[in-house]
Amino acid sequence: MTEFQSALLDWYWVNRRVMPWRKDNHADPYAVWVSEAMLQQTTVAAVVPYFERWMERFPVVEALAEASSDEVMRYWQGLGYYSRARNLLAGAKLVVEHGWPDSVERWRALPGVGEYTAGAVASIAQSLPAALVDGNVERVYSRLAMDGSVGADLKKAAWKWARQNLAVDHPGDWNQALMELGSTVCLPRNPLCGRCPVPDYCKAAQADRVGEFPSPKPKMQWIELNHVTVVPVFDGKIGLIQVEDGAWWSGLWHPPRGDAVEALAILLGDPGVRVGAFNHVVTRHKISLEVRRLDLDLVVGGLRFVPFGELEEWPISAPGRKAIEMILNQGQVLPGLG
Repeated sequence: MTEFQSALLDWYWVNRRVMPWRKDNHADPYAVWVSEAMLQQTTVAAVVPYFERWMERFPVVEALAEASSDEVMRYWQGLGYYSRARNLLAGAKLVVEHGWPDSVERWRALPGVGEYTAGAVASIAQSLPAALVDGNVERVYSRLAMDGSVGADLKKAAWKWARQNLAVDHPGDWNQALMELGSTVCLPRNPLCGRCPVPDYCKAAQADRVGEFPSPKPKMQWIELNHVTVVPVFDGKIGLIQVEDGAWWSGLWHPPRGDAVEALAILLGDPGVRVGAFNHVVTRHKISLEVRRLDLDLVVGGLRFVPFGELEEWPISAPGRKAIEMILNQGQVLPGLG
């Protein structure tokens, strides 16, 4: 083990945070797998309550494998990127049928498990000598090596560095130490260099140029869209449709939107009454969503009518839920609605 590895591991063993998926500083593959799926595009603080609620309902992989898709979506609701939940469910069924993967390659064969997640579960829960790179590790590497690459070039260089510098005697702790350093000390802005356990090995720190790395990414080019959703109301119920596979929010439910709105307007000859609008973001898309209320005096085929009091139990897309809240609270000002 190098002096660099020893210094970082010694710091980690003293300063590591307590997390629900680290039980006595060791976690089972299922807990790590779920946590890593949830942590994609999300912070630790935001994930903890979702993780605890999920594990209370699905404490072992067998419980998840037996669950329905709708229930899994409901427990994932609020985390976004719902394909992760679908992949967890599909993967759980495979694990129950074939047993736990015992290599990075076999982890990667599960639905939705990429190079990072495979390395995380294999190293942290199974002590296999697997490297990993997330945004934190990329940033730590960029400053240690004073590498000004961006995007795919930075990721490729970081993976090469991570494999070359893996502490094979403690792969799980080493990977977590790198991520912990990036998330608590080597911050994107205003890094806490005075608390860094390895400043002597950081080229950017030695050159007093930490703030220059990683180099800024090219500015994202946003795609602006205008969408319409119609909230059908009938006899104390809301009409919902299930989102088809491959579309945004696939597998979830929401009021008719897009082509479904046009089909409903043609069928009934009524486009609904505009009650407001709000903005939301999906990947690179900035969307202005117009909300209309459509009061019905009969049940319309193709819609699932859900009583107002049962809506909380349904896996509804975030913008769909906001549109419903706007309809049910007409005349009131709600946070985040415009």
